[in-house]
Amino acid sequence: MNKENKNKKTTRLNFPKGSKPHYPSQTNGGAKVNINVEMAITKLAELSKKYIGITNPQGFLTDLRIALGIPDSSGVSKYGEVTICIGTDVFLYASLRITNHQANAKQYIIHNANNEYNLSIVVKREMRRNTFKPHDEVRLDEYVYYGKKMANVENPLTQIVNSIIVFLQTGVYEDTTGIAFKNTSPMCQI
Repeated sequence: MNKENKNKKTTRLNFPKGSKPHYPSQTNGGAKVNINVEMAITKLAELSKKYIGITNPQGFLTDLRIALGIPDSSGVSKYGEVTICIGTDVFLYASLRITNHQANAKQYIIHNANNEYNLSIVVKREMRRNTFKPHDEVRLDEYVYYGKKMANVENPLTQIVNSIIVFLQTGVYEDTTGIAFKNTSPMCQI
């Protein structure tokens, strides 16, 4: 093997596990993508059926993003804004974040993406240490699902999709799987 072939791996764009710097979560450039609630609910209902019996989250976040109408963008996190009718002439203005890593709530302020309420759904294959960072000015609930825990739950991905549907209808997200790790910002809420 010549020296050029021996070092071929070093020219790859991917970084070995653990060597890539871990920056705080980023928004998709501050772009405000509005989620069409009716259309999203219809597409999410179809997606819910697709994931019956599946516990492997591979491709799940992409499918969620597409069903919600959030275009692909640079960065791992995908954000959408939604207006949810929660009563007669009462609306909740919220953001919905779909990603594979925990949030740094300060980024919502920096990128002008902070809403009245912010919901983050995180799906990760492996359990890692909690890197969530709250911020006093950001009302954020983050639900973190780990792949290995999902293997012990009946239809976990379908349950996540159905919980998002209920959120879009009521403004309330409830983890029906019982396995989500919940982060909250600010840390002390009344």
